[in-house]
Amino acid sequence: SATRNRRSESTRCAISSHSERSKSCQLRSDAESLINAVATSVWDCWSNTNNAFNNRSSEMLEAKSKMQLHLHKTQQEIFDVEKHIELLRKAINDKSNPMKVAQTRLEARAHRPGIEMCRDNAHLRLVEEVCHIQDSVSTLHRKLQEAEAQHQQLLKTKSQLENNLKQKVDALFIDREKCMGLRRSFPVNNTIKY
Repeated sequence: SATRNRRSESTRCAISSHSERSKSCQLRSDAESLINAVATSVWDCWSNTNNAFNNRSSEMLEAKSKMQLHLHKTQQEIFDVEKHIELLRKAINDKSNPMKVAQTRLEARAHRPGIEMCRDNAHLRLVEEVCHIQDSVSTLHRKLQEAEAQHQQLLKTKSQLENNLKQKVDALFIDREKCMGLRRSFPVNNTIKY
């Protein structure tokens, strides 16, 4: 009976041991599967983040190139408008001498004695010439104001583009050099392997 009890106890211990070893083996297998799933998930997240950084860098490089092109065109427009303003000022200045001559001649005609002071063809032409020059000068002044307003707007646009371009360059530096530099130096392969 004591032998039987020992045998029965040994059998029960063997069965219990076998059951516990099976459970332990299953737990190890589940743990390894879970660790591998986590490692794969971490690697996928790591890769997706790297791809997102690369895509963002590409998009910013493209945006930076477009901004540089727009800035170049704006600078060319500024140069052209400045040249146009200079030509308008010269044209206004060039009109001042003929205006002075025409006004002086008209004034001199106003001081003619008696019958000589009349509204003849020469007088009418001088009045017409003065009016024509005044109209031309007024038109030139209006065009000059428009050109100066355009010039100010272009300078504002240029300043905004330069500011935006600087921000793009800074963002590219942060993404490509700082963030990706840190990511390259981090040994993710060793960390996620089990």
